[in-house]
Amino acid sequence: MRLLATTLALCLVSGAALAQELAPLNDLAACRLNSEMVSLTFSYEGGACEQTGNGSVDLVESGTATVTIPIVSTADVCTMQAVKVTHTGAINAVAEVSKLDVQLVSPGGEVQAEGKVDIAPNSADCVPPVPKD
Repeated sequence: MRLLATTLALCLVSGAALAQELAPLNDLAACRLNSEMVSLTFSYEGGACEQTGNGSVDLVESGTATVTIPIVSTADVCTMQAVKVTHTGAINAVAEVSKLDVQLVSPGGEVQAEGKVDIAPNSADCVPPVPKD
């Protein structure tokens, strides 16, 4: 009986730890467009009725900037269908910033996904994002 109680307790503790893990940002990439702008792209598994908003740089410390990207709901009523949602945008980041900590934030203010990325130097592959319609 004691073994059963211990097993249940461990399951509850490990379940709580798993619930706190955040989803990853897939294909996370950043490259420097110029001395003050960085192109940022990624994808994540999200809802069929959501998209990403404009990112903001909240904190810069030791060459790393924290970037917050909001999730924006595109409909009041939506199915629970999971789809690949992509983000392509540009953020303000001075030349001293070489890394980004990116956080994807729900409309309720909770962090849903996160990732870290080094900013690649400007190259022919680094192009500004195309504005959305």
